Amino acid sequence: MTIKKNNSGYTLIELIVSTVLIGIVASLLVYIMTAIMGVLGDNRVRKQLLMDGYNATSKFVREFELVDNESDLLLGYSNQIQFITNIDGAYYTITYLISGTDLYRTVGSGSTVLLSTNVSGQFEYYTKNHSSISTPLTTSAQLRSVRRVRLSLNMISGGGTVYVYNVDAFPENYRYSGGGS
Repeated sequence: MTIKKNNSGYTLIELIVSTVLIGIVASLLVYIMTAIMGVLGDNRVRKQLLMDGYNATSKFVREFELVDNESDLLLGYSNQIQFITNIDGAYYTITYLISGTDLYRTVGSGSTVLLSTNVSGQFEYYTKNHSSISTPLTTSAQLRSVRRVRLSLNMISGGGTVYVYNVDAFPENYRYSGGGS
């Protein structure tokens, strides 16, 4: 009786099965990597949107809190506010405007700067007793009665997710003086 030696390599079936398995694993890896890259891209856009909202609202609060006098609030609309503020001993007229889906800021007669895109929102005005004042503020008496301004920004991502920023700004002199008259 003679024993036959098996000198052959892999069979055709073994090669096909291993190639199919490698193809399945490779396609799963591509799918997972694509999903990860999509999530990372979405996170980057969301982070930029949130930072734009944070920077815009922080800048507004910082500047509005430096208003010195009741007469320094010049315009009060639901989509626009204009006031005079004292920054490092110099007085500036600052305007914030929500137009369409953009938030703009203008200092004096200088150029208008885009602070944020993909926003909706409004300015709300309140008296010393925390009563809401209807906009537009058309009389000097209405403008002088403002003791708090709320900026509500809705930051809208490309996927339709809305991130809401609500900030209240109190002029410093009003806060510590009991709110004036």
